[in-house]
Amino acid sequence: MPRRPRAQPRAHSRARRATLTALGVVALVVVAGAVDAAVVVGRMPQVAVRTPGSDGGTTWLVLGSDSRDRLSTSSKDLYADRAQSKGERADLVLLLRKDGRGRTTLYSVPRDLYVGTERNRPHRLGLALQDGPQAMVDSLCQDLGIGVDHVVVADMDALVSAVDAVGGVTIRIDRPLRDGRARLDLPTPGEQRLDGREALAWVRSRHPEQLVDGRWVPDPAADPSRSDHAEQVLGQVAAALDDPVTIQRVAWDAGPRVRRGDDLGPVGLARFGHALSDAVGARRAVTVPARYTSTAVPFAFPTDQTRATLEPLTSDSCRA
Repeated sequence: MPRRPRAQPRAHSRARRATLTALGVVALVVVAGAVDAAVVVGRMPQVAVRTPGSDGGTTWLVLGSDSRDRLSTSSKDLYADRAQSKGERADLVLLLRKDGRGRTTLYSVPRDLYVGTERNRPHRLGLALQDGPQAMVDSLCQDLGIGVDHVVVADMDALVSAVDAVGGVTIRIDRPLRDGRARLDLPTPGEQRLDGREALAWVRSRHPEQLVDGRWVPDPAADPSRSDHAEQVLGQVAAALDDPVTIQRVAWDAGPRVRRGDDLGPVGLARFGHALSDAVGARRAVTVPARYTSTAVPFAFPTDQTRATLEPLTSDSCRA
């Protein structure tokens, strides 16, 4: 009997939503920093990486890191996970493609995609980051035929820093709300002003409970597959970038949480930021399909649909 498709693990899904929001912040930070490119470039750490290049356009590899090692001391305490081994994995693998006509599309690749050949041991794609960004670039090229031009890596703290830099964001709830897994605790209904950590919890929350007649019950409005929380937060951060002082504050505070390939200078970063903003703003995002297993350790196996979806990203420099 064929195995049932397996839903994504809840903890990883929450983290991916948080990281996706952080990547939206990446775009805001980079575009904002175009006003003072030296600030952004100087604050963003570099990673050495050799890229094979793409065909007929530009492809950026955008990774969301799940590493707690790079978090601030307070954030390490907040997001500590004893079950997670040390090191760095890609919690989110995105490929931003700008084709020869200037159209941008954001592809979300399953981090559990099972790839590998005899020359490159089989593995889940996200684990390649344990050996550094170069290993991830090589795996995409050797295992999927995808050549990238540039690399950007975002850490979880990027969202926290950006929200705090603009003075917080405002939301409204009808009832007291909580989600222990996401560290969300909003005991008072009505308008709420959230700081960076609270905004991150708001975005990460997938299984909130609301207080009804003295009892905590699941929030019926919650949808694990879709949420506008990230858009609320990003929209307010973007709207707050209305003066040079705020722009520089966001770039200064969030910049260190975003790493860039050593080939990305001020001009390249500006192009990346505008391309990402264009794709996110136009909602041109593609989730790459795969066949998920029901095993304890999640695997996503490539299918014909997987390969067809990724075909626009393949490069002659990476074909066997």
